[in-house]
Amino acid sequence: MSLVPAGKAATYLALLRAIESNRPENKRLFYDPFAKLFLPSSLKLVERLSRISFMNSFIAWFIDRNWTGALTCCSARTRLVDVMLENTIHDEGINQVIVFGAGYDSRALRLKMKKRIQFVEIDNPDFQAQKRDILESRHRNGREAMVNYVPVDFNSQELDHVIPHIFQQGHYKTMFIWEGVTNNLTAPVAPKVFDYFKRFRPGTIIVFTYVDKEMLDKPEKFTGAASVTRLLRRNNEFWNFGIDPANIKEFLASYNMELLHNLDTPSFRRMYYGDDAADMKGYEFYRVAMARVTAP
Repeated sequence: MSLVPAGKAATYLALLRAIESNRPENKRLFYDPFAKLFLPSSLKLVERLSRISFMNSFIAWFIDRNWTGALTCCSARTRLVDVMLENTIHDEGINQVIVFGAGYDSRALRLKMKKRIQFVEIDNPDFQAQKRDILESRHRNGREAMVNYVPVDFNSQELDHVIPHIFQQGHYKTMFIWEGVTNNLTAPVAPKVFDYFKRFRPGTIIVFTYVDKEMLDKPEKFTGAASVTRLLRRNNEFWNFGIDPANIKEFLASYNMELLHNLDTPSFRRMYYGDDAADMKGYEFYRVAMARVTAP
């Protein structure tokens, strides 16, 4: 397998989460105090300036002018996945959350879970080691969460050979979070990951993001897609995998999964920005889906 490195993309997302976290408490959609820890010196000033209310608004305007929809999509989608996670833990009795490609997000640390949950983060070995070093050296609370870190080299290792089978034991009710990753995978890899998910017991929940397949070939059809493509290309990163929203039910059914939710960006922006979402454009190609593993 091969996985496109997502270092720059993870850094940009950390910046967006930091900017959202610096909005007034009564307006921000979530609070991620860890995001700023992962920013390089070139972006630290932006984060510090965003702590000033009028500068936060200006920075948000500047980002939207150059990468239309990126900030509002990231913020609303992060909030949506957080809510999906918390509700599913409560409603389904989930006791294990496995985060594929966690990047610089730190849900296990920033969400205040009332129930004891085992978190597992699966990521590139070098990237994961860097993240753990930063958390342990700069934020002592990074040692307090119940997190199992599993490094996986997608270039040379198969998931079944690396990820302990203990995570598939019957006493676990599992939920997978796969956010902001599928579009970075090369086409042969993503189906193999879905194939791995379906090996878990029926009832296992998967929350994942994906881009409309048409955006990969015709970015000019979607507001802001061309600027995102150029930014990624400058950093030698590419979006390689997409799904046709019209065929997602059939796609998931081929992996013994049923579709529960399939929300596009305008929908989840309306959920959290309310009437203000009517004036928000861009990233209409981005979606959040939830699926459940069924019996073969």
